[in-house]
Parts: sequence; C-alpha cells; structure tokens
Amino acid sequence: MLINALSVEGIGRFAGVARVDGFGAGVNVLAAGNEVGKSTLFKAIRACLFLRHDSKTQELRDLGSDDSQLPATVELDFDHEGRRYVIRKSFLRSPLAVLTEDGREIARAGEADKAIWDILGMAPGSGRSIDDGAFGLLWVGQGASFSAPVPGSGASSLLNSAIESEVGTLVGGERARLAIDEITGEIRRNMTDSERGPRSDGPLARARERLEHWQKAEADGFAKVGALEKQFAELSQHRRRHREVKDPAAVAHMTEELTDARNKLREAQAAHQEIRSLEAETSAARRALEGAAQRLRQLREIAERVDRNRSLEADLNGSLPGILAQEEEARASLARTVEASAATEGEAKELTVREQHLGRLAAAVLRASRKDELIRRLDALERAAGSLRAIDAQLSQVRVDPETVARLDDLDRQLASLDAQLSAAAATLAIEVGPAGAGQVRVGSLGVDGNHVTAVLAPTKITIGDLATITVTPALHPRHEARKRLDAERSALLAAAGVEDAAEAHAILTRRRDLEHGRRGVLAELKGLEASDDPARAGAAVRSELAEVKAAIDAVLAATGRAALPGQAEIDSERLGHEQRRASLEARHEKLAAARQEHQRAVEAVVVRRADVSTRLEFVRKSIAEDLVVCPDADRVARDAALVAEVAACETMQQTKAATLAAVRQAAPDAAEIDRRELRCSRLEKALENHNAELMSLERDIGRLTGQIQAAGGDGVGEAYAAAQEQRKIAERECARIEERVATLQLLRDTVGDCLAEGRERYYEPVRRHLRPYLNDLFPGAELELGDGFAVTGIKRTRSESFRRLSGGTQEQIAVLVRLAMGTLLAERGGNVPIILDDALVYCDDERINMMFDALSRAAKSQQVVVLTCRSRSFAPLGGNTLRVQIDSEFH
Repeated sequence: MLINALSVEGIGRFAGVARVDGFGAGVNVLAAGNEVGKSTLFKAIRACLFLRHDSKTQELRDLGSDDSQLPATVELDFDHEGRRYVIRKSFLRSPLAVLTEDGREIARAGEADKAIWDILGMAPGSGRSIDDGAFGLLWVGQGASFSAPVPGSGASSLLNSAIESEVGTLVGGERARLAIDEITGEIRRNMTDSERGPRSDGPLARARERLEHWQKAEADGFAKVGALEKQFAELSQHRRRHREVKDPAAVAHMTEELTDARNKLREAQAAHQEIRSLEAETSAARRALEGAAQRLRQLREIAERVDRNRSLEADLNGSLPGILAQEEEARASLARTVEASAATEGEAKELTVREQHLGRLAAAVLRASRKDELIRRLDALERAAGSLRAIDAQLSQVRVDPETVARLDDLDRQLASLDAQLSAAAATLAIEVGPAGAGQVRVGSLGVDGNHVTAVLAPTKITIGDLATITVTPALHPRHEARKRLDAERSALLAAAGVEDAAEAHAILTRRRDLEHGRRGVLAELKGLEASDDPARAGAAVRSELAEVKAAIDAVLAATGRAALPGQAEIDSERLGHEQRRASLEARHEKLAAARQEHQRAVEAVVVRRADVSTRLEFVRKSIAEDLVVCPDADRVARDAALVAEVAACETMQQTKAATLAAVRQAAPDAAEIDRRELRCSRLEKALENHNAELMSLERDIGRLTGQIQAAGGDGVGEAYAAAQEQRKIAERECARIEERVATLQLLRDTVGDCLAEGRERYYEPVRRHLRPYLNDLFPGAELELGDGFAVTGIKRTRSESFRRLSGGTQEQIAVLVRLAMGTLLAERGGNVPIILDDALVYCDDERINMMFDALSRAAKSQQVVVLTCRSRSFAPLGGNTLRVQIDSEFH
C-alpha cells in the first residue's frame, strides 16, 4: 500500500477543506507546529480505512469539527498491488462511502466499507482488526511510540507466517507446553491474567476476602472496646462540668449586670430620639427659608423675562413682511418650471407609446417569419399521422405473430421426425402394374403406372378399375397417437391464423415485420416533430399556434393603426428617430429638473425662514402671556416686598432652631457611647444564652452517654472481640497455604518455560536478523531479548538490562527500531504496509536522532514511511518528501 494524497473536511480543527499532497515512496515528512492538526489527520486516515461510514462511536464524534454543520469527510488516495484506489467517506451527518479503482466506481455505502477491508486483508471474519494486524503494529499514534510493540493476534500471525517461510515450522516440547498450560490454568484459577493480583472468583481471592473480613471484625471489636472506655471518661468529665455550670450565684450576678446595662441603653436612646426630633425641626426651618428665597428669585426672573420678550416681539414683527414677499416670488418661479417640465414629460410619454408600437411591430415581424415554418411542420405532421393510421389499419388485419410461426415450424419438425420413425417401422406396399393394367390401378387418388413402392403409414385404398378395392391398414403404433395429436394442434393453429400452411404464415409474418419497420420509421419522424405521444394533439397545437400568430399580427396592426406590417429596415429607421428625439427630451428634462430643484430649494429656504420667524413670534407672545398670568405688572412691586419680608422671618426661625439643637447635643451622649452600651447588652445577653445552652447540652450528653454505655454492656463487646481474633488466625493460615501453592506453581512454570527458551531463540532469529542492522546503528554489538508474542523484555550490552529500567528516550528509540525491523520483515514477504509515526522520537539527543534518521531511511528502501512532527528544525536533516497541509483558501 502506497499513500498518494489525503483530503479532509469537517474534521477536528479543519472545518473547511484541507488537503495533503506530495506523498511518495520512501520517507515523507509533515512538519508543523502544535495544534495544526497532524494527529487529527492520522486519526482521519484510520477512520477512513477501518471504520464503517455509518458508525456513531465516541471516537468519530470526537473527530468531527465542533463548529461545522457539514459531514465529517475523509478522502484517501493510495496505490495497492498495481492499482490506484480512492476511498471517500462521510461520517456523522449524511453518512456516505464511495470506493473507486483506477477512476471507476466499484462500491458504495456498506459495500465500500467491506471492499476496502477485503483489499487490505482486514475483512470481517479474517480474524484480524486494525489493532491486531500489521496496520496496528506499524501505525504509531501520538504518545504510543514509548511502549515496545506487542503484536496482536493478527500481527503475530503475519510475523509467524513470515518467519516460518524462512526457518520452517518448529515442532517439539509438546509435553512441556501441555504442562505449562495445565500449570498456567491452575494459576489462572487463583490469579488474574497479568498475575498482579488474585482472580476475583478464585480460591485465593476468597481466602483473602475471609481474612480481610475477620481482620475488619477484629478491628471493629477493638474500636468498640476503646470507644466504651472513652465514653466512661467523657461521662465523668460532663458530670463535673454540669455541677460547675449549675451554680445559682453565678447566674444571679449575670442577670443583674444585664438589667443595669439595659437601663443605661434606654436612657441614651431617649436622648438620641430627642436630637433627631430637633434635627427634623431645624431642617424644616432651613427648607422654609430656602423656599422663600427661591420664590423671590423666580419673581424677579419672570419680570426680567417679560421685558426681554417684549423687545424681541417688536423686532420679529418688523422682519415678517419682507420674508413673505420673497416666498411669493420663489413660488411663482417654481410654478413656471413645473409647467415646462410637465410639457416635456407629456412629449416623452407620447414618444414612449410610439416606441412600444415599434416593439410590438418588431415582435409581429418575428411571428410572421415563424408562420411559414409552422405551416411546413403541420403538413409533415398530417402526412406522418396518415401513414401511421394506414399502417395500424393493415397491422390490425394480420393475425399471425412470431410465436405462432415458431410453433408451426416446431410442429412440422416434430411431425417430420415422427413420420421418419413410423416409415422406418411400417410395412412396405409394392405394386407392379403390367401393360394391360395401365390406367386401371390407383392408390388413394393417385394413379399408378409401372412400379410403385411406398410405406404404409395410414389406411390406404388400392382401386383396380371396376374390379376390386383393396384397403391396407397398418398395425397400431404408439407414435400414431402422438402424430394425430400434433396434426390436430397444427390444424388448429393454421385455422386460428387464417392461413393454409406454414409457408403462407411465414409470408404474412414477413409482411407484418415490414409494416412494423415502416411504423417505427413514422414514429421516429413524429418524434423528430415532437409529436410521438399524440400526433393529432400535436397537429391541433400547431394549428392553434398558427391561429394565435395570425390573431397576434392582426391585433398589433389594429393597435398601431397600420394596414400592413412594415419591413425591418423601416422599423430600424423609425426607432433611430425616436432615440434621437428621446435624447433631446431627456437633456431638456434634466435642465428643467435642475432648475426645479434650485427653485424648490429657494422656496423651502424662504418657507423655513418664515416658519422660524412665525414660530419664534408665537413662542415669545405665549411666553409673555404665561409670565403675566403669574406676575401681572400691577402686582409686581407689592409681591416683591412681601417675599422680602417672608425671607427675613424664615431666617430668624432657622437660627433659633439651630441654637436649641446645639444645646441638646452638648448634653446628650455621643453615638460611640450608644454603640458601646448596645454592645455591652448584646454581650451579656449572649453570655446568659450560652450559659443556658451549655447546661442543656451537658444534660443531653450525660443522658446519651449513659444510654450508650448500658447498650454496649448488653451487646457483649468483649466476647465479640475475642471471637474475631480467633477467626482471623484461622483465615491467615488458609490464605498463607494457598499463596504458597500459587508461588510453587509459578516457580514450576518458569522452570519449564526456561527449557523452551532455547527453541524460541531459533524461532526469533529472523526478527533479530532484520533488527540487527537498525539496532547496531545506535547500540553497536547489542542484542534485544524477546519474550512470548515477540514482546521486548530487555537488551544485552555489557550486561543484561530490563527494558522497563531504560530511560524514556532509549525505550522509545528501541520501540521504533523494532517496528521498523518487523515492517521490513513483513514487506519482504509481501505485507507492504506504510509506517506512520505521529510525534515520535521526542527525547532523542542530537547524535541519536541522526542515527534514527539513518534507520528511517534504511526502512524507506522497502516501504513508505510517513513522519508527523512538530519539530521542524530537528527533523530537517531527515530529508525525504516534504508534505504541507493546504487549507481551503489556498485552493482558490
């Protein structure tokens, strides 16, 4: 498989169309920053190839674009086994799948899903899936490159097939394997598959559950005994505190302090209330003074405004006559311009009518040119319709059809065959006529002269002049009935067809076919005339259209007042004259329109000035009238003097109230003192409340503890604790016995397994041989240790090291190299699957990463390698084909 191009839309961050072109054989590098969508493209390829187009899995919902209302669409172009395929799938909304092979669509919808799996060898029922097969082994997602490859069942099967093709199938150690299986089965009954813990339904888990149960019961008993002792101590402490709190002298002292504090607070609050009353009276006196001063100011402002408005009224009255004269002159100019413009528009309308008449005449000329064509079409329709009716009449008289003729031919063949068979089995009639008998002997209606030989198939009469009549009757034969039945059927068919024999039926059938051929020709002609469905209706439509054309031409001539249609040259000449006249009218109309707008603006300006002066004059007069109602000229002096006296009286009252308020404030306690007294009352009330609450709480706790101690004594807490200790010891012994047996079985299995390791080394040699060139680039002389299922367990350098104890970077490098080696092994055996690495080689130093680039280049000789990375600068030395994500805007 060789990937050529990838296109996505509505996938992840790619709400629009995004495409990656330029894939080639060897190394391909897509280097881009974080959140550009590299991992999204990797997941899109997997979804396109291996998920059904109508799936609704969470994986697909996560892959879809949040802000897109379009389907999540992926299109992958790839070569496989000499053919070019394009698979396009749309998920989530409007699901669809289309697969093409060399540009030809070969499957759609669910069939496309199955077809792509068949092509890639991942079909359902094959025992493989993407994660089990070579794709799951060589396609490494983001973050998955750190773990060593553990082939699934499908990939293991592929590797085993490749290895066995080289070293053959290894057989041996069956008893040891059976023993390991039995031991492993026994261990599995007690431990999980990973052997990291006991099996939930196994004997070891049950023993541990019993041990945990009695350990918990023992701990519960111990806790209950301790809790009982704690309750005794707590009860003694509560009773001592209850005696202290219930002292009557302390309660009386607290009550007396609270009463004294409340009396002092009430005195302070009364003084504060008197101050607030005096403050209200002082505020009222101040507001009265401010009101009197405000009324005096308003009276004087009104008097000044009346004098000012009377002066403005005189000025406005003087300017109004001149403005009215200007308005009258502007309106007269506007009327003259409007009249001239109306005359011009009348001429333009008359010219428009003439132009419309010309347009109708031009359309009528076109209709007249179609009239001859309609006449010719009507003649052709009538001729074809007549021919079709004549042919149909002749066909209706023909009763012979191909089936009847074929049946007659078949009956003739059967009759001829029966006659031949009967002739072969019948008696032979031989007659020799002498010279004297010439003309005297007849066989049936046939005269016989000389010799006559024939087979007797039916009763035959031989007449010898007037001398004798001889009847020869052949013996009955089973085929006579069959021949009689066939002959009757043939006669019935000839009668039904109205013919004498098969030759006449053939002639009539030939005539019928000629008529049908002619009918098809007439129908083809009618189809060309667009009348194949109903020629009569088509002819009626043409005649109707002819009548409409004539009526339309007559209507146009009547509307335009002409006796005959003019020629096209005459119409063009008149149209040119009208266009020139219209251009002149439009120029004149534009000038008048400009003048009209100018006069209109002048009128509007004068009207605005007049309206402004009138409005201002009316406003001034209204203001004067309103102010005189409030303050008449006659009352102005008297009201001013009265308001001055009112202001003086209010000022004296305000000063008196302010002096009284200051005196009371001097003697009363301040706000801080009132707050202090309120806080003291609250504190003493809360203290008394807390004292009573503590007393009630102590009494409740004493009662509760007394009841709990009595209940615990009745439950036998000590006896239950001793019984739990005994059961816990029994459970510990049983659990230790099962754990010892499991450890023994594990040791036995490991010992037997070591005996099989030597055979495994030879089996894994092809994998090591393909891995050795890659591994020696980074770790010269090193060998990997492989466990069951090709799992990487360790590495041998100067010493053996566990794979899990290596650094994260080294683990990742080894994991990638193992995948490259397995890919090379599979590629050599025909399993050519691209290697795809998404953000791999994260922790390589400068020297190691160059070595890894060499390894990738070596792998690229046998298969396609696609590297997705966010480290553009670090991966620049890798070379290969440079890929780039092209967004929708880059295509247009």
